[in-house]
Amino acid sequence: MATGTRVRGPAALAIIGRIFLVLGLGGLAVAVYFAGNEWRGRHTATASARIVAIGKLPAMEFTMADGSVIRFTNNVRSSSWQVGDNVAIAYDPGNPSDAVVDGFAGRWFPAGLAGLLGGAFLILGVVLTVIGRRTQRGGTR
Repeated sequence: MATGTRVRGPAALAIIGRIFLVLGLGGLAVAVYFAGNEWRGRHTATASARIVAIGKLPAMEFTMADGSVIRFTNNVRSSSWQVGDNVAIAYDPGNPSDAVVDGFAGRWFPAGLAGLLGGAFLILGVVLTVIGRRTQRGGTR
């Protein structure tokens, strides 16, 4: 059996705060990565796609300049979309089936979500660390 002392009270709060700090910084790093990929990304061409089916995820089609029709399944869904609606999209000219809805939800949601969660963890980590350290010192200042 391993012997040792358990960390309790303010010391544990400071340790948990540091863990949240690391998670927050990691979340912000992921957000920067996602945003950088989208900013300089491959979705450089735009078109108008028509919704052809709505299931768990909507299926969309658009016509390229050469007349070829591209069909893709989109990862974004809206309750206001109906079959036949037109939606602005952005796609990779080298791989047209790699298309996304051209808007915040389609292009920036992953970066925004990672940034929001990372920021929340970072703030919580700072607060917990400060409270834990102040309490360890024997009071607040």
